This record gives sequence, C-alpha cells and structure tokens, in this order.
Amino acid sequence: MIKETMTSVERVNAAVNLEYPDRVPVIPQIYQFALKQKNLPIVPMAGGDPANWPKMMQAFKDNFKDLGGYDGCIAAGLAWPISSWKVNSIFGKYFSKTQNDTTENIEVQFQEKVELYPEDYDIIINKGWNEFLKVYIPRETGLSVEQLDAAQKYLLSIAKAEMNYWQALHIPVLSGAILLSCEMALSLGRTMPNFMMDVHRQKDKVKAVMEAMTVDFIDNVIHDVEASGVPWVVFSMERGSGAYFNLKTYEELFYPNLKKQVEAFHAKGYKCILHFDTDWTKNLPYYLDLPKKSCLCEFDSITNIYKAKEILGNHFCIMGDVPASLQALGNKEEVIAYCEKLIDICGKDGGFILSSGCEVPPDAKFENVKAMVDIAKTRVAPRTKK
Repeated sequence: MIKETMTSVERVNAAVNLEYPDRVPVIPQIYQFALKQKNLPIVPMAGGDPANWPKMMQAFKDNFKDLGGYDGCIAAGLAWPISSWKVNSIFGKYFSKTQNDTTENIEVQFQEKVELYPEDYDIIINKGWNEFLKVYIPRETGLSVEQLDAAQKYLLSIAKAEMNYWQALHIPVLSGAILLSCEMALSLGRTMPNFMMDVHRQKDKVKAVMEAMTVDFIDNVIHDVEASGVPWVVFSMERGSGAYFNLKTYEELFYPNLKKQVEAFHAKGYKCILHFDTDWTKNLPYYLDLPKKSCLCEFDSITNIYKAKEILGNHFCIMGDVPASLQALGNKEEVIAYCEKLIDICGKDGGFILSSGCEVPPDAKFENVKAMVDIAKTRVAPRTKK
C-alpha cells in the first residue's frame, strides 16, 4: 500500500489542478451496480417513492465499504441536484423492456421518441428554453410546472442529504448541477435521425435555437449550484462528437455554446466535468481553448485516452476509463493490467483520476471493481518533473 499523506478531498483537488497527489485518486461511477449488489430492484429504486430512498442510499454506503473506500462520487446517489422545474434536458423517456424482464431484474435503458417538434424551435428562439418548458412539461409528462417543481425540490432534498453523508466522510461529491450539451438535449427530443436532418436542412435555425438555449442553461445551472452548494457542473456530451458530426459542424454549431457555458461557470469559480461518451479523439484539440484547469475530462473507453493525455494532459485532468465490457466479462488479472497501464501512462506527472469507463455496469464482477479500486492504492504513478 502507498503511504497516504492526503485526504480524498486534497488528493482529488491536486489531480484536478495538475499537481502531484500522494497517489492516483480513484472514483468509479457507481449507481445501478450498488443496487444490484444488494439485490435491490433498479427501476423501482430510482422512482419517487420515499420508502425506497433509505434502502437505496444504504446500498451505496455498504458498497463503498465493501470496496474498501474510494476517493469521490460523481453523484452522491441516484438523485441529481436539480433545484426547480427549469431543467436543462429532455427527460420524458421510457424504459425498454424485453419479454423476460421483470420489475426485479430490469436495467435502466431508455428508448427515444419524438418529444420536440419543428414548431418548438420557434418557441425556443423567440421566448427561450425556460418558456418552452412551460409548454413541454404538461404536454409530454402530464405534470404541471408546479408539480414538477415540487418533485424536483423533493429530489434535491434527497441529493443534499446524500451529499452531506459523503462530505462528512471527507469524500468529495463532484456534481452540484448537471446539464446536457445543447446538441444532446435537442437530439434526445427530436431523436438522433431527425436532429441530424435538422442540422443539415435548417442549420441556421438549429444554431439560433442552441444560442437561445445557452442563455437559460447558464442561468439554470448557476441556480442549481447555489441551491446544492457544490461548485461542480457535470456536462453530458455524448452526441456532438466526431463519431456523429464532422468537425466543421462541431466548430460552427456546437462548440461555441459549450465554450460560453464553461467560461461562464469558470468565472463563477465552478469546475466542470466534461463527460465524453463516444469517440471524441478528433475533437480534443478544441478544448485547449478553454480556461486551463477549469475542467475534468472524463472518458468512457471509446475515445483514445492516451491521445487525450498527450493533447490535454498539461491543460486538464484526465479521468477514466476501465471499459464496462472488461468489468463485466474480464477477470481480475485483466483489470489490474489495464489499470496499471492507465496509471503508468495517464497518471505520469499527475493530472489523472482512475475511473470506470462511464458507469460501472450493473453486471460487473465485484472482484473486478474491487481490483480497480485497490490498484490505485498500490501502484505508484511515474514522476519525471520536479
């Protein structure tokens, strides 16, 4: 074991600020996995029944202890810190379910449907995202704005209680607000095929929509961070990558809005987690234009994380990226070898946090997740700089 001279808070802060921690921090993304380990049904536990939450939170506490402790949480539990009806997402998805699924074993998997229509673009452009939500919420969910507001405030109280638990253990929580990138939100509402056609058929309108969204997105996040008290913002950024769109489209339509948001949050003293699902290798050079040390770049094992370290390693902390497939189907020795390579290359000279590639899958093997946590406490990262 490496002799520890820092708390988890100090260790994570050192990594994010491109300094030398006493060892590489490890922060697996654990949600459904903790519930599965305690044989709790996933979908009902994620619902709004107050009776579910104590059992769910106890599963997270037990799992943390069973794994020997790790250095932080992206989210404190399954409740995200959203403080009002002003949500930065399209959220009325529904669960997919196969013939053999039951309430007890179904895993969270969303299917898309059209919930955002071409005429909604004009509402957003002329009145803004939040005014559009006043139309969208009752239309697509059957809830009034007031009902959603009450629900979100209840969930925020859950999230804050969860945050308080981890913070009492000196385990940092890295989400005080969450938002989807503009293109992510629109593609979920329109569905990906329809959104792609919109981008090519009415590019100027899509651009105007996202510019209008950005104004409200920034205000909403600031409100959420003030309510949660945690100066971290999580961006979900799956659908703007080079795996979907060429760089000209990204540069013209998508990146300017991300840049405005990150700079606005940086000016408020917030840190941002850029959650890079899918392959962002082609897009990486753009982020050198963002304020240094303002972001933590989290990769899901599809982007070349070693290339990310090469390009961004002197600008941002890199986080990732033990693949879900390896955690579920590999063995302990394979996980250890993968983590050792990450620590040796991405952990060199600091600025790295070992993590799962996105969420730890519900069917991951416990011994594999434990190996990922343990190796960070025993493997010394190379250090060449003074």
